[in-house]
Amino acid sequence: MIRLAIIVAFLAAGLIIGPDIAGRQGYVLIAAGQYTIESTVTVLLISAVLFYLLLLFLEWLLGRMFGLSHRTRGWFIGRRRRKALNFTQTGMQALVAEDYATAEKMLVKGTKGNELALLNYLNAATAAQAQGNDSKRDDYLRQAHEQSPGASLAVGITQAKLQIQQGQLDQALAGLEQLEQDHGSQPALLKLQKEVYLALGEWEKLLAILDNLSRKQLIQDDEKQRLQQQAYEGWFDRTARQDGSEGLLNAWQGLPRKQKYQPDILIPLCDRLIHLKAHQEAQQLLLDGMDKHADNRLLACMTQLQLSDYHPLLTILEKRAKQENSHQLHSVLGQLYLKDNQPKEAEEHLQKAVALQPEARDYVLLAGLAEQRKDLAKANDYYRHSLALKTA
Repeated sequence: MIRLAIIVAFLAAGLIIGPDIAGRQGYVLIAAGQYTIESTVTVLLISAVLFYLLLLFLEWLLGRMFGLSHRTRGWFIGRRRRKALNFTQTGMQALVAEDYATAEKMLVKGTKGNELALLNYLNAATAAQAQGNDSKRDDYLRQAHEQSPGASLAVGITQAKLQIQQGQLDQALAGLEQLEQDHGSQPALLKLQKEVYLALGEWEKLLAILDNLSRKQLIQDDEKQRLQQQAYEGWFDRTARQDGSEGLLNAWQGLPRKQKYQPDILIPLCDRLIHLKAHQEAQQLLLDGMDKHADNRLLACMTQLQLSDYHPLLTILEKRAKQENSHQLHSVLGQLYLKDNQPKEAEEHLQKAVALQPEARDYVLLAGLAEQRKDLAKANDYYRHSLALKTA
């Protein structure tokens, strides 16, 4: 627009002042070294305008030539992108339809001219594994990393998921631990770590991430408690097999103080100690735990103890029974008195237990004591009560 205005201005000026200067054209001399140019002012001005118009024409011509080249190149690039998109869409549809061979073929074709080839390679790796070709899967994952070096987290997570599906748990674990070092505790990593730790029995590692899983709301409180119980039981089982009761107690000593006497930890620990015949150690832990937590499961665990002298334990529980008149406590006392061969005291506590809360097990024990006294009528009565509770 500006150029057109300049040309129009020159033409207007020529029309206005041209006749006036026709008789007074003037004289111009340009000397440069041995060369001289002589001309009138009018001819010089007309030459300048023509030269400018020539420059504008050349600019337009070059613009058309290069513009055509750019449009041609853009058309080819656009065509490649459209083809890549079509291949990708076909591949994804085949992947959903579980036609893995077609999916792999189309997705790989769709990487050419595709700025998002990373996604094609990741999905092609899934299709390759579905066909049982782990080497091609790993090759596609390598190409994905080369295509987008900054997407190592996405590539690593995809690789770990595929390895877990394939049962390659050790490789998945190594990859996840490296990703954690590089990227921290990402939610997707934590969920995969939980899955691998459970499958491999890496109980200490599972316990270490439970708080993170809960804090990031990846598990609910009830699932956290269940996983914690499972992890402690698995950990104590392995330690008991490998290191015996001494190893179990050392593992327990290494726990944080606030966790040591939690019933969910003490109960599986004492179960393993009792299985290893470390009854005295289990007894002390159960008594210490009861001082800190009123949990009937600790009492129930005491009935598994096999002691050479039950008197200290019975004395402690008798004192507790005077302060706390509970069915569970009287039932445990009755069972322990039976183990200590004190039938009279056992029957007394079992009767108190069924008076507070009838249970079939306690009635069966009472029936056995009645039979020892040859009181068959009473024994049959206890058995009828027990049967009624079992069938209720």
